Amino acid sequence: MTDVQENKSSKHIFKKSNISILIAGGYGTVGTVLSELISIHYPEIHVIIGGRRLHKAQSAARFLPKADGVRIDILDADPLAGMKYIPDAIIVSVNDQEDRLLRAAVKRGIPLIDITRWIERIDDAHAVVAEEKGHSPVVLASGWMASAATIAASSLLMGKEPAENIDIDILLSLKDKSGLDSFAHFVDAHLPFEIWEKSNARTVLGFSDPKTVTFSREQVFQCRRISSPESMTLVSNGLAKGVSIRLAFDSRFTNRAFAALVNCGIWARLSLKRRTSILHSSFNTSTAPQEFILSIKTNSKIHRIRVTDPLGQAHLTAASTLTQLERIFELNGRISPKRGVSFPEEATDTALDIATMTLMGVQFTEI
Repeated sequence: MTDVQENKSSKHIFKKSNISILIAGGYGTVGTVLSELISIHYPEIHVIIGGRRLHKAQSAARFLPKADGVRIDILDADPLAGMKYIPDAIIVSVNDQEDRLLRAAVKRGIPLIDITRWIERIDDAHAVVAEEKGHSPVVLASGWMASAATIAASSLLMGKEPAENIDIDILLSLKDKSGLDSFAHFVDAHLPFEIWEKSNARTVLGFSDPKTVTFSREQVFQCRRISSPESMTLVSNGLAKGVSIRLAFDSRFTNRAFAALVNCGIWARLSLKRRTSILHSSFNTSTAPQEFILSIKTNSKIHRIRVTDPLGQAHLTAASTLTQLERIFELNGRISPKRGVSFPEEATDTALDIATMTLMGVQFTEI
């Protein structure tokens, strides 16, 4: 990926000491990988693993050189009220459904990175920040794999006119372990949602409009529409006039069966509990490679970039999240995000995001 890699930073990551980070949901699938990556690449950072079960948080912390486990319940009136000391920043890797952790952080002026906030709840974040008159950064990195696709698009389009259209086509491995919040893409797959084309919104059905996509190793799958925040944020932030996001499971049987369930209306008639149970049983607990293809259509050409992580979706999500932590703490020469709500693709130095993820084994290949 020439446009990105020629801006790659040096082979090591610069460090800054005496800072702490609270990871809400820190012993979950993504939180565990993220805490490990922070400890490896930034051993001076004090990692605070938070979750509703104190013993699990403390157990996870014991595997890290500089970490503690604390009880954090995002459903408490003030999730931060019981903490012995206030962290320098917070990463939210669980769904903050009532915005209580967000509100507690904004009140205290604590920078926050949220990797689980869905498109329907972006306005809620703006409202909380406005109500609390917040002045600290709130980075919503909740696009696919902690906004890895938007970061790659932003890096390629830096200094250029908005793309006519961006397609994000995802191949999701059922052999890979997945956190509970990952299922939100599919639990409500039957619901209609908005996409943007030529700067105008239109409503589409979930898991509709199949598109044939060739992935690595000549794997050919039918990808179908899913809702994800970058379908809106890439347009609202001036990077594209239209965005389409589609996904295929790497099992042709599952792909066809799930599409049939959604399109015939059976999926909508199942209870939320039943839909979640079916999805949870479909995924494995091991690790398998994950990939997506980014197709960026400009006036002059179509750029196609394959993004692959051999270590799976949890690692890719954690690696992308770490780049936003670098921005919050101004590590590795990064520029701090603006105050209030922002998105990873708004950064002016996204080439450094790509460099960090590449150092962690994420592969960006122009095809």
